[in-house]
Amino acid sequence: MNSRTIYAISLQRSMPLLVLWLLWTVAAEAATPNVVASIRPLQLLAAAITDGVSTPQLVMEPGQDPHHLSLRPSERQQLQQADIVLWVGPILEQPLEKVIAGLQIPVITAQLASGVTLLHSGTVADPHLWLDTRNARSIATALLQVLQKRDSEHALRYQANMTRFVAQLDALDTEIDLMLQPLQSQPWAVNHQAFGYFAAQHKLQQAFALTDSTNSTPGLQRLQTLRQQIAARHVKCLLTEPGENHQQLDTMIDGKKLNIVTADVLGTTLMPAADAYVQLLRQVAMAVKHCMGDNND
Repeated sequence: MNSRTIYAISLQRSMPLLVLWLLWTVAAEAATPNVVASIRPLQLLAAAITDGVSTPQLVMEPGQDPHHLSLRPSERQQLQQADIVLWVGPILEQPLEKVIAGLQIPVITAQLASGVTLLHSGTVADPHLWLDTRNARSIATALLQVLQKRDSEHALRYQANMTRFVAQLDALDTEIDLMLQPLQSQPWAVNHQAFGYFAAQHKLQQAFALTDSTNSTPGLQRLQTLRQQIAARHVKCLLTEPGENHQQLDTMIDGKKLNIVTADVLGTTLMPAADAYVQLLRQVAMAVKHCMGDNND
């Protein structure tokens, strides 16, 4: 019997074991909960908890406006095939409400999660709750509890991820506080009222907003009031979001020469990873610093 024959026999005998291993791997992956998040920031947050076990999926394409979204058939199907759904809630994604109400799976509504604090402008709740890391901790805790119940095999891994995530957030809070503390008295403006949670947590001045939290176009009276406030407070910083026309914004505020800087609160360029949510908040902080940092008196 030559060496080739021996190798062939050995390979033939090992094939059943290989097939069993492949089947076990596929079965293990299939048993891992399919976490589906409505928007990128929640996907990034979920990725910190599921790291090393699975990758959360995203319902909405990064370019979609969550305030005015319209679900495609494929996105509806993705929700229906999920094991766990994580969404902000009707304060942001009202068109999802009926679809999610019909799901027979665990659904985590971030705005209702224990420990989450909502900011309000009058009677309207600000939906950008993920920009406060204290809310992020509460949402992550809610997800952790569901994952551990649904997937006890990886319960210890989820817990270890949560412990790491909390430590990351603690360090991030300190980092951002130190970065922005010198700017707490600086006036600033925003095109879209998306930064209220971030400003409140880090004790920044409340920003003047050209539009409300639903991104509605401001009327002439609102613009006139805003121009007067900007002039009176000597505002030099205007924070915008990706895709907004800086020249048009400058014209809207009557030709004031502002330092216009873009901050991506949805993290559209970030991919799911253990530290991706931390990167999102750090990028927002850096944008705020860049916008206001050169305007100290």
